[in-house]
Amino acid sequence: MMQALIRKARHVLNDPVLRHWLLRRLVGLEKQLSGFVVGQPPYLGPPAEISPEAPGELVPGDFPAGSFARPVSPASIALPGETVEVSPADPGLLFTRRYNDIETLLAAHRFAWVPVAGAAVEPDWVAALWQSWTPRFGKDDSGWPWHAYTAAERAINIIDFSRRFGLPDDRQAMCALLARHADIIRNNLEYFGDHYTSNHLSNNGRGLLRIGAALGRPEYAETGARIMVAEAGRIFGRSGVLREGSTHYHQLITRNYIDAWVDARMVDLDQTAMLRDIAERALAVIPGLFLPGGMPLIGDISPDVPPAYLAGLAGGAGENIWPAMLSNDRRQEILALIGTTAAVSPDKLADDGWHRFGGHGWQALSYVPPDGWPPMPGHGHRDLGGFELHDDGVPIIVDPGRGSYADSDYEDAAMHNGVLIDGAGGAPINRAYYAPEFRDRVIRTRPNLQRTRDGSVLHGAGFQHVAGIDAVEREWRFTKTGLSIADSIAGRGRRRIRRQFCTPHPVVPDGDSAIINAGPASYRLSMGSTISFVEMTCWSAYGKGMAGTLIVTETNEKLPIDAVATLERL
Repeated sequence: MMQALIRKARHVLNDPVLRHWLLRRLVGLEKQLSGFVVGQPPYLGPPAEISPEAPGELVPGDFPAGSFARPVSPASIALPGETVEVSPADPGLLFTRRYNDIETLLAAHRFAWVPVAGAAVEPDWVAALWQSWTPRFGKDDSGWPWHAYTAAERAINIIDFSRRFGLPDDRQAMCALLARHADIIRNNLEYFGDHYTSNHLSNNGRGLLRIGAALGRPEYAETGARIMVAEAGRIFGRSGVLREGSTHYHQLITRNYIDAWVDARMVDLDQTAMLRDIAERALAVIPGLFLPGGMPLIGDISPDVPPAYLAGLAGGAGENIWPAMLSNDRRQEILALIGTTAAVSPDKLADDGWHRFGGHGWQALSYVPPDGWPPMPGHGHRDLGGFELHDDGVPIIVDPGRGSYADSDYEDAAMHNGVLIDGAGGAPINRAYYAPEFRDRVIRTRPNLQRTRDGSVLHGAGFQHVAGIDAVEREWRFTKTGLSIADSIAGRGRRRIRRQFCTPHPVVPDGDSAIINAGPASYRLSMGSTISFVEMTCWSAYGKGMAGTLIVTETNEKLPIDAVATLERL
């Protein structure tokens, strides 16, 4: 209790926006948000609409009986952030051992490692682990193993496995257990009102749809499809991009809608055409999130699957790249959809905050939330003005992403490509209970990134929540040999100004400059004052990354100031 109070007190002391909101709340100027019933989206009836009838029957042709042998050799199970060696003597240890990160435990219970592992984990081991999981956890109905999102992911992963390799357990037992998954998902939908319902609810719907299609239970499938169609209006912007500020999460949710559309078509749901349209619009966004050297991992990286696993959404291929591990008919249908979808207009994508710009072989991508706040709920970071920069196909300045939900440094501006003023980043902490009107009081001028003749300029580049800061702008100018990044800060008083850039390449100092050795070419980064280096990680998946360097300059200056960094090819 005392630790919780201390933690809350620190939140208040360290967050001037929260203090301002609390004062307004105390005097009655901030009202409680409109009421809602947890777990009951208004477009659905109560959970009782799904009747407790027979579990249904898995189609024999789609789900052949499995034939599996008991494993005799250990297996390595790659979970997000940790690889676990499992022994044939006690396979259930995968689900009962202690993990440092809750997401690692959840991935084990979700069987999220099954599609990702490919040939690295034999089907015999998947069957053995499923047969170990079901007697220990299959009769329960609470706790993390039966969280609605986890139940949906587990059901989908085992359905896909069973279509390809056969059922890992008795057919009747599988039907009953999958029906149990659907009932628990339906009774625990992750709906938390208009202000705090994330992509999880759409995935609850996906679980219901996929289970209903597999079992021949139309009430499950139709309820799931209704949820997915309704939630698409909440979670996607007008361009088709996910409103959560993460490139990887956009790919993940795009995969989910394609996946659901295939099953909806298979069982002829009324929502089939709408699900295809949503999937196509989300697919059309993906080319706009790529730079010549690949997709920047801007925002959070999901623990569900590694980014490389979803490379098929952009035309990649390989045995461990989705949808290669699906049954042949599903795979061909998905590949046909991916191959015929055209890219969305860059202007539409920019309206939803995603900007690609550059010149002379340089290309940059920046996420600028349209209202200046990190998405809530969402997976974006508080790095307004941050960006990733490629020189042709080589990433030079990168967004490091975030390797763990527990790592707050990579969530705020501390480890990103931007400016900090007195330790504060450009965007305030967003909270679910802030009303839109309060957010508009804090951020009075919304950010606006405009193209110029030789680059782009970001007006309203944050810091409106920091007292004494009047205006901040960031401008990129590109030339044949390099670029400049100019930061203009207007305000009052003497301030501690920190500017920083992240690179995944080796760096060496050279006077007041840093030399970035990027393989085929080297680059000089000059920032106008003494530089220092901070070791960091450039994340490639949840819990997995490579060494990187944050190149930093920090000064105490009286405002207003103009500071320029230059990057040139050597």
